[in-house]
Amino acid sequence: MFERSRLFPSHFRVLFLFGIILISACSSDRQGDEIGAMQNTTYPEVYEVRKNEIFVSPSVRGPEDKSVFQARVATPWEKYSLGAPSRMAILVTDTTASWLGVAHGLKSIGIPFIITTDYKKALEHKVVMVYPVISGAALSPDALQALAAFPRNGGTLIGIQVLGALNEVFGFDEAMPSKQHFEILIKPDSNNVLTSEFTDAKEQRISLGNKERFKETIGTYSYSKTQLPAIATYEDKSTAISQRFYESGKAYAFGFDIGFLILKAHNNRHEDFNRSPINDFEPTIDVILRLLKNIYRDSDKDASTICTVPYNKDLSVCITHNINFKKAMDEAVGFAKEEKKMGIHSTYFIQTKYIRDRSSAIFSSNDDFKKLRDLFALGMDLQSNSVSGSPLFDQFEQGTGDEVYPDYRPYVMAWDKTYKGSIYGEMRVSRFLIDHFVPVNNSMCFRSTHLYTPFTYPQSLLATGYRFSSSVSANASLTHLPFQMNYNREYDTEVEAFEFPITDDDEIPPYTLNRAASAIRLAKKIARYGGCFIGQVHPNSMGLQVEKAFIDKIGESAWYGTIRDFGLWWAARNEVTLDITREGGRRVVTVNVPKRMEGLAIMLPLRSTPVAVEGGGKYSVDGKLIIFELAEGPIKITLDN
Repeated sequence: MFERSRLFPSHFRVLFLFGIILISACSSDRQGDEIGAMQNTTYPEVYEVRKNEIFVSPSVRGPEDKSVFQARVATPWEKYSLGAPSRMAILVTDTTASWLGVAHGLKSIGIPFIITTDYKKALEHKVVMVYPVISGAALSPDALQALAAFPRNGGTLIGIQVLGALNEVFGFDEAMPSKQHFEILIKPDSNNVLTSEFTDAKEQRISLGNKERFKETIGTYSYSKTQLPAIATYEDKSTAISQRFYESGKAYAFGFDIGFLILKAHNNRHEDFNRSPINDFEPTIDVILRLLKNIYRDSDKDASTICTVPYNKDLSVCITHNINFKKAMDEAVGFAKEEKKMGIHSTYFIQTKYIRDRSSAIFSSNDDFKKLRDLFALGMDLQSNSVSGSPLFDQFEQGTGDEVYPDYRPYVMAWDKTYKGSIYGEMRVSRFLIDHFVPVNNSMCFRSTHLYTPFTYPQSLLATGYRFSSSVSANASLTHLPFQMNYNREYDTEVEAFEFPITDDDEIPPYTLNRAASAIRLAKKIARYGGCFIGQVHPNSMGLQVEKAFIDKIGESAWYGTIRDFGLWWAARNEVTLDITREGGRRVVTVNVPKRMEGLAIMLPLRSTPVAVEGGGKYSVDGKLIIFELAEGPIKITLDN
């Protein structure tokens, strides 16, 4: 259904499509350019853009500010240390581990949690995850004894990499290390409340690597001689996730580091874990998070979660268009008029290309920039798709941070050669031009033309005025949910920027009306658990047919909005906290909403109904679900039991 850029003329298409295939690996972690290595072409050492190759708008110059990285300060686990016993507790046994991946994953799926290094505090909660390891070296004898008693006394204990001391508590004999496990198989069981929803083949068989290309993958442990059948196994049928039940408590042992896996996916630093580059269902991270959510809700009568879609619709849909060649710009306004008739507000990612190099300039006069105002007047969202559209964006120098139009002059000589491009220049100059010619726009989101991003990308977003990104495929991120980004795409420092991964791309041939059917099938899979569908639609007649067919079929089951709308909603949701306490014999749900947001939906504890709601304005109740039309500040929900 959806589009990638058309940077080059038709005779470069074969090379371009080969580049798309390369996305299926570590996308932006390229060590040199594969295409360039194949071509082995010699280019001039320098190139100066000639006057007839650049459009300079009179009296336009900027931006005036300077882009500078924020200071890198590791996110302390204490940031997530507060909350009521109704939350899941994460007992961290190694604060240098990838606990930030656990935090970001739980926030994406909507599970309230706290993080602590104090086992006594953790055991005040009904559900406790011990991360990243359980062993005699990681925990004191007193802590191990208390954890061993926890499930026997009715609690639910989730152990990540149980390597000794509590093996019997989790119901297995030994933990066996391996780097040869490339798949996790969820056992289908329609009677199991934890796994019955995993009915798709790619939910039942999630990937840990590409066995055809690599001899080893991440380290895992399998558990031998389990007392009960496994929840999940590896491909060799050894246990990946074990279970043991007590009279009223439970114990689950995961044989792999979930935080490490989540960060590999979110940071796009894995080695072909995804089974296809784009346009397909890839729920590896989502399956793990949904399993944790099911354990939490099944184990704690006070479990309450934050829904992932505005108004708790089945699916969030953001339709986007990459305007990155001349004809697309020429057709965009007419396309937007048709979208307005359908009641659709979509996002137009604008490549502000003012230099004629291998492809013609998109903006060669002020009349071209006027088209941006026309799009905005039609209710469309304008965001950046870079300046040059170079395939080498991820390999550019960072730049000085004071690049300005029209002095910034990147020239794309060929797929493997761009002159004078910089990361800062691509991001800050494109944003300046869009917002200069449409002053009320305020661009917030950046998309890399070829879905390659540099390691400095997350902090570069903030330094150049963006808050959101849509520059990686959902398949490469192994998730169909948005997520918070990390400094340098690493593991210890979160930034206030969010990625909205692209679900479906209309550039992969053949592009016919049949693409609507495949997009609809994919959307319905994601809708089963409240995922997001970020699509790229080419702004031409076929694209319009595909978009109409998609919307007609998905209908009102989905929430539709722009990347800006969804980004602001998701960022506000990211700060919502949720706790349950008791007052006068009744349970009280306290929701704190620091930033105003529409359509906040809360799934209340099982077998409960609100009898009083204070704060939050207008709301609706559907069983255990409560939806607020416009929420801000503290909300107090008193339950009936």
